[in-house]
Amino acid sequence: KVVPADCLLLVGNCIVEEAVLTGESTPQWKLPVSGSGVSPHEALHIKSHKQHVLFGGTRVLQHTGDKNARIRTPDGGCLAIVLRTGSETSQGQLMRTILHSTERITANSWETGVFILFLLIFAVSAAYYVLKHGLADPKRDRFKLVLNCVMIVTSVIPPELPMELTIAVNNSLVALARKAIFCTEPFRIPFAGKVQVCCFDKTGTLTTDHLLLEGLAGLPSRSPLQLVLNPDQWSTAAAEVLATCQSLVMVDNELIGDPLEKAALQASRWSYNADVAVSHDKKTRATVVQRYHFNSSLRRMSATLQLEEDGSSQPVPVAVMKGAPEVVRQHLATVPDNYDTIYKHFAAQGARVIALARRLLQAHLTGPELRGLSRDQVERDMAFEGFAVFQCPLKVESEPSLAELAAASHMLVMITGDAPLTAVHAASQVHIVTRPVLILQHKLEATGAGIGPGAYHKPGSPEADAEFEWLSPNEQVRLPFQRSWDQVLLLAAEYDLCLTGDALAHIEGAGLAKKVIPLVQVFARVSPEQKELVLQTLRAAGWVTLMCGDGTNDVGGLKAAHVGIALLAPSALAEAKRKAKAADDRKSKGSKAAKPAAGSQQLLPAAQQQLAAAAGDKSRAGSRAAAAAGAPGDVVQKSSKSKKGGDKVKPGHALLETYRAAGKPVPASIQRWAEMLDKLEDEGGQDVPMVKPGDASMASPFTAKAASVAPVTDILKQGRCTLVTTVQMFKILGLLCLSTAYALSVMYLEGVKLSDSQATLSGLLTAGMFYFISNAKPLGKLSAARPHPSIFCIYFFASLLGQFAVQLGFLIFMYRTALAVMPQDERQESDAEFKPNLVNSVCYLVEQIVQLTTFAVNYVGHPFNTGLGENQGMLRSLRYSGCFLALLVSEAIMPLNER
Repeated sequence: KVVPADCLLLVGNCIVEEAVLTGESTPQWKLPVSGSGVSPHEALHIKSHKQHVLFGGTRVLQHTGDKNARIRTPDGGCLAIVLRTGSETSQGQLMRTILHSTERITANSWETGVFILFLLIFAVSAAYYVLKHGLADPKRDRFKLVLNCVMIVTSVIPPELPMELTIAVNNSLVALARKAIFCTEPFRIPFAGKVQVCCFDKTGTLTTDHLLLEGLAGLPSRSPLQLVLNPDQWSTAAAEVLATCQSLVMVDNELIGDPLEKAALQASRWSYNADVAVSHDKKTRATVVQRYHFNSSLRRMSATLQLEEDGSSQPVPVAVMKGAPEVVRQHLATVPDNYDTIYKHFAAQGARVIALARRLLQAHLTGPELRGLSRDQVERDMAFEGFAVFQCPLKVESEPSLAELAAASHMLVMITGDAPLTAVHAASQVHIVTRPVLILQHKLEATGAGIGPGAYHKPGSPEADAEFEWLSPNEQVRLPFQRSWDQVLLLAAEYDLCLTGDALAHIEGAGLAKKVIPLVQVFARVSPEQKELVLQTLRAAGWVTLMCGDGTNDVGGLKAAHVGIALLAPSALAEAKRKAKAADDRKSKGSKAAKPAAGSQQLLPAAQQQLAAAAGDKSRAGSRAAAAAGAPGDVVQKSSKSKKGGDKVKPGHALLETYRAAGKPVPASIQRWAEMLDKLEDEGGQDVPMVKPGDASMASPFTAKAASVAPVTDILKQGRCTLVTTVQMFKILGLLCLSTAYALSVMYLEGVKLSDSQATLSGLLTAGMFYFISNAKPLGKLSAARPHPSIFCIYFFASLLGQFAVQLGFLIFMYRTALAVMPQDERQESDAEFKPNLVNSVCYLVEQIVQLTTFAVNYVGHPFNTGLGENQGMLRSLRYSGCFLALLVSEAIMPLNER
């Protein structure tokens, strides 16, 4: 049941899944706009009224009509009016962002074009030199002269340049694919080598998306900062709030909803089904009568219940409430003295703190009367029942991966929708924040007034400056916000900075975004649009950016970054299989350690011991050999089923053991066949994560089939390797082309030329060495040094022109030396047929030596790639080519010289 357009719900209730838009699988309740307190004269705003809007592309899980509505549908379902269709819907806007937000990167970059233009200048100069001297000779064939000029231009400008760059990028593409990292825009891989700023989402990327209830704090009978996890030690009222103040729904016999609410319900040990919650001792039954759903602007949720206790004659009406502590505080009849101290203590430790409140309503209120109560009537004069403290633990790989990035001279930034204190704490654990922190936020955020930026003035206006302040997490440092660039610089020099979404909106409105955003380490409480704004601002400031996220709310940032990496976490089934396999491995290792094989120190799996024992029986070995020769598939099938202690034999391994048990040598073809069987067995046992609507991978150029940020370092290593390889290819091709320009112009007019076999051999050696260069592998650790990001730098051109000058001087010296000792009668005219002589041979050998030294000298290894000694293909190519030239120079094999 997919919604075809953006619709305003008029009658009925719906439960929808908006993963295609938000990336979150948590179902959302949609309420009719009628009876929700919205004024008929109020202008419709999609964001503020999204609780009443069904968005196109989302899935309807459940729907309930209203039989008492004035306007009813024929089938008794829900009634809605269409607002937007096609590309104007929220889904259409998302698709436009995916398709058109940034340009596609190809091999035909402007750097390649300018480099070819640089070579074209030398090519035209060489062709003009030949044409000028050729026209001065009236006997020269004009057709051959023009043809030679054309050949100079086409030879000097390297036609193989796009091919060489493509080979280097494709090799990197294959290397990443082996690590389960896939790329839809291969020529973005070199950009990964230039990355300066790495931005990360928090929940689901750096931390797990599974919240854990650490316990309740602030309970009346306990120490204020004591966490109580055992539900038997909770107050009955606190357990009621956790179990009933939620929006969980039952779909296909599965309870789905907010992970926080599922964790709270599970910890309370209450059961829940069809708006009825029952305590674990079956003594209390709570029926949810009316929900007042969570709203991002209100930051709270409440509900009315009918509570039935064992032995009670009639249900008791109760109001329950939960929300952000600073928001719930305003609705309490009495605020405990240590209220702020408790929740700020846990929030500063990175916990997500939810305040719980409850109130008994008038006993005579019935179900219809409870439904008629307004939200304000329900949420007043509440009694505080405690704080629920949730933790979202860091993933194991997050800290070491970001530590490596920080050590490799990358600036780290966190961009999240979580609260500032939680975000700052998580950032401090992963090396994003390393100094004292100041948070720029609206003053009303701390008081929980629920009013956005510019509560009294427009965001960005000078009058609104007084409503923002710099605040440390422990509130010991409090500084007023000033629209002064000098103040921001002084603060950034002493503190790490954090901006909330409201503060970012104010900074943007004040025109300071381009200056302030590059100085900030943490962005908290930001919207998806603001994530995109941060990346676009960093990019406009000249930084090469990387963004890593896992949800559709990260799509804007992923597309705005130079390198966008989407994490595609394995499915729940795959994770369960992985854990089961790990448990089996631990169990089998323990059994092997306890029972070593008799007569041998080597520990064998149980199935291998069975096969080894069977090898002692000649008759059984013979029968197995016959079975292996006749029907290996049957043997594999039987052997793979043999188990002992839960250790399963792979079919390929069983096939090899059959041959060994029979005393037969294992042919190479059977070895390959066994390896393929084992590989298929491994792949078949895994559940491949599928791309679903809402996954960030549908917009990101890079997708990592992993649940952690570890692939980020792999991409950056491979990006640096590819960048270094492409830059050295530009330099080597440039040197070879400049040498070719001189050889085809000045040397050609002097009668120096190559034979067809010499030119062919030279081209083959060049192509082979380029191939081996493109096969260079990145080092296992990122270095603090950065590769040169572009060929347009002083280093590149100084090296290029300096080497060319040395090579040209060596070639001219050797040419003149050979010309001085060569007999006069062996000299050739430029348009004569090729004949071997001393000058031609010397110039050919010199050009080959220049070619070899060019590849050897310009090969870049550490600290980015494997060294020349580790690139065996390149090393052997240089050695064999050097030996070949040595044979030619020494004339050790005269037939080779003659050919």
